[in-house]
Amino acid sequence: MTQTYSLQGRRSGVFSTVARTAFLAIAAIGGIFMLLLSVSVAFFVVAGIAVIGFLIFAFFWAKAKITGKPFGPKAMMGAQFEQMRKEMDVQMEPFASPDAQEQGPIVEAHRTPDGWSVDD
Repeated sequence: MTQTYSLQGRRSGVFSTVARTAFLAIAAIGGIFMLLLSVSVAFFVVAGIAVIGFLIFAFFWAKAKITGKPFGPKAMMGAQFEQMRKEMDVQMEPFASPDAQEQGPIVEAHRTPDGWSVDD
């Protein structure tokens, strides 16, 4: 003789329905609690990273202000540009001396099909 089993599980009764409802409610409350816990942990991690980033920025900004050096890519590039300009002026001083002015204007020569040509 064979036995057949119901695939629907146990028969529903008042106690079974109450127990199932209570279990689902506790599981939902636990799920919401875990969600809120993970969100709060993520919030504190992001806030901690932001605070550390701000502290690093404040340190380098204060260091730049105390030492008088530029801070940031634009300021650093501007300072390097000014330094290059000063070095270039120092290199060009021999050409701007009074002796060079007495010799006359600097001319540029270039080759043409007819020969060399000089422009003022």
